[in-house]
Amino acid sequence: MSLPIVDQIQSKLGLLHAALKPVDTESIDVAKCIGRVLAQDIVSFRDSPALDLSAMDGYAFRWDDLLTDGEAEYPVTGIAPAGSAPLRLASRESIRIFTGGVVPENTDAVIPRELCVENGDRVTIKFPVAGLKRGWNIRRQGENCRLGSLSLGSHQFIDGPRLSSIVSMHGELNLKVYKKVRVTILNTGDELLSIGEPIEPWQIRDSNGPFLEAMLSRCPWIQWVRRTVRDKAEDVQMALREAIEDSDAVLLTGGVSMGDTDHVPEAVTQCGGQIVFHRLPIRPGAPILGAASARGQLIMGLPGNPVSVAVTFRRFAWPLLRYIGGAEPNGVSAASTTSTASTTSTASTTSAIRVPFHDAESKTLHLQWFRLVKLNSEGGLDFVGNQGSGDVAALGHSDGFIEVPAGETCSGNVLFYAWNSIS
Repeated sequence: MSLPIVDQIQSKLGLLHAALKPVDTESIDVAKCIGRVLAQDIVSFRDSPALDLSAMDGYAFRWDDLLTDGEAEYPVTGIAPAGSAPLRLASRESIRIFTGGVVPENTDAVIPRELCVENGDRVTIKFPVAGLKRGWNIRRQGENCRLGSLSLGSHQFIDGPRLSSIVSMHGELNLKVYKKVRVTILNTGDELLSIGEPIEPWQIRDSNGPFLEAMLSRCPWIQWVRRTVRDKAEDVQMALREAIEDSDAVLLTGGVSMGDTDHVPEAVTQCGGQIVFHRLPIRPGAPILGAASARGQLIMGLPGNPVSVAVTFRRFAWPLLRYIGGAEPNGVSAASTTSTASTTSTASTTSAIRVPFHDAESKTLHLQWFRLVKLNSEGGLDFVGNQGSGDVAALGHSDGFIEVPAGETCSGNVLFYAWNSIS
């Protein structure tokens, strides 16, 4: 009995994932680590907060004074701004304190400034003391995180919120991160022309290279170069060999089907690559090739048509690049669309999200089907009219695609892969 199509795909991706090797790590200045992938756990070098702090602008009081003197007038004997050393609060006195200021010794409550009456260097509480609670508006030492506790795990992308946590919790200037993933893009084809070159009706612009560059540019943890390669076996083989020498991953477009000028499969073999799969039961993008070099580098041959390149990069190549870059699994596995998905691997994880969708057409396909969609004004999704895998106009109108399991309609909760979710 053969596996369901979704499990066939996941099984092959799992094999390719197992053959790949993440990049090495390096130590860099924390100030330069934004956008990189964290390669160490961040263990807090002190309590957070490091001392008791005020959660409000107001006045610090002793509890016994409040119980005894209530709404009496108190002399203000000091000021405690944020970042200053702690003061000591004496009996029947008050200290003015700012948000984030260290709570003075002996303080039991901070009364907000708006609940006090200020009179020069004296202050009176203007509401019943019976409504107070001990510890009011005090953020206790260590309530966020204790010294030596794990504040941030490794394998995460360092964005603004995580950098804030690292700067606050990490006790050293340098940080261990994964090295940038070096990607070489090889666009194969004699027919490809760059924008700005004179073009005849029978000639084709290279849109695949700019697409891949644009997608990779969203990832600060990737650096890339791109070349166009002629449709000659020796040229493809030479370019691939050079790319393997200098890269952690190679993305090829075109040359993976069954035509006389499709030299990529043979070139991969001649360069020592292990082809894990060639062709998957998907539409578009069926000719896709997945391979690994002897050193664990990714070699992925994407089909030549623009829509095929877009969906296969987003669905298959990008999660594998994330793994090579040291990132943790992210998002939903497409294998979860069936109950038989026992072969799910890290390679299948993406940032796809499940969204409700209704397909009035009720069409089905015997393959795993990727269908272009766009966001509508109500926040839902609509199909983009599509004339096939070469329809660059439809691609330009789309916001992503949905994945439709083989033999099923699109109605229900479907997986949505947004182009702009790559980072």
